[in-house]
Amino acid sequence: MKKRWIAALLIAALLLPAAALSESRPLLYRVTDEMGHTIYLFGTIHVGNQDMYPLSGAVEEALAESDVLAVELDVQSILSNLTALLRYSASLVYLTGDDAANHLSEETYRLGIEKLGYAEFLLRRMKPIAWYSLADEYAYSLAGLSSDWGVDMQLLSKAKKLGKTVEETESLDGQMRLLLDLPDEVLDEQIYLILTNPEECAEETRALAEMWQRGDREGLEAMLVLQEETGNEGDSYEAFNDALIYDRNEGFEEKAKAYLKNGTTAMIAIGAFHILGQDGLAARLARAGYQVEEIGR
Repeated sequence: MKKRWIAALLIAALLLPAAALSESRPLLYRVTDEMGHTIYLFGTIHVGNQDMYPLSGAVEEALAESDVLAVELDVQSILSNLTALLRYSASLVYLTGDDAANHLSEETYRLGIEKLGYAEFLLRRMKPIAWYSLADEYAYSLAGLSSDWGVDMQLLSKAKKLGKTVEETESLDGQMRLLLDLPDEVLDEQIYLILTNPEECAEETRALAEMWQRGDREGLEAMLVLQEETGNEGDSYEAFNDALIYDRNEGFEEKAKAYLKNGTTAMIAIGAFHILGQDGLAARLARAGYQVEEIGR
C-alpha cells in the first residue's frame, strides 16, 4: 500500500500537516559553472497549507537574486486563460461514444460512483485521469492540504509581485500528452487505493509534507527508492514511474544547462523528486562537472 501510494503523489504535480515550525526549511541547491554563473534548484511540493509558510530566508534570498523563476507550468496563467483551460478540460472527457466504464474495473467504477460526489452521468464522461484527480483532491482535503497553498502557486505569486520573469520548463500540450498516455490499469489501481484507504493516504501525504517542510533529504530519498523498487522491469507500473519522473529529468537538465551557459540567474522550482536521487537534477549536474552545493540549512 505505502509503496503504491507514493506514486500517486507525483500525478498531483501535473494536475493541477505538518508540525508548525518558525519557518519551512526545504531543500535548496546552488549550482555554479566555471564562469561563476549561478542557478538555484528548489524542490517543491505541489500541495500545502498555511503552516508551511514563510519559506526559509535562503529561499527568499535565492528568489530575490534570480532573474527568472522557472516552473514546470505557470498554472496561474493557465487558469486565467479561458482557451487553454477549456482545451485542457476537454482533453479529460470523452466527447463521443466512449465512457469510463470501458476503462476502469467494475469494482473501481462502482466505488467512484459511490464516493466521488458527482452524478454518474458526469463521471461516465470523464477519463480515468480525471477520476484520479477527483480522488486525489479528496485525499488531500482529508490531509488538510490544498493546491492553493502549493509551493509552486505561492512562488508564482511572489515572483510576479517582484517583477521576475516566469518561464516554463515544460509545455501544457506536453503534460496533457503525458497524462493521457498513463495506463488505465495503473490509474485504476491508484483510484481504488485512495477511495478504499483515504485516511491512510491522507496520513502518508501529511508525512511527505512534514519531510519536505523540514528539508529531510534522507526521508524523501527513501520514499523515492521505494518508488523505484515498486515496479517490475517491463511492466506498466515501471513505465508509469519512468514517464512521471525519469523521462522528464533530461529535459530539466537541458534547461538548467542553458541558463548557466547564458549567464541567466534562475531559480528552477520543480517537484522535489526531480531534484533528489541518483537520477535527480542535482546529481546529474554534479556529474556533468558543475559545482552543486546544498544551502540554507
